Amino acid sequence: MKQITISVPENKFPFFMKLMRSLNFVKVVEPAQSLEDQLTPGQKKTWENIKQGFVELKLHEEGKLEFRPVEDLINEL
Repeated sequence: MKQITISVPENKFPFFMKLMRSLNFVKVVEPAQSLEDQLTPGQKKTWENIKQGFVELKLHEEGKLEFRPVEDLINEL
């Protein structure tokens, strides 16, 4: 038996799965959950913080967000 991987637009997925299940020679393996769906609530919060950090870093590189120098933060301590 051969195995293939197919990418289907989200809005066409239900139709596509119905079509595949209607073919008696096709064995359908349910798609795995995305990694983000498998995270605990605490892990999801951490992941969102990491993604936000990358967004802010990109904005800084584009000159749209100004960071405070680390020396300023250290001096406040």
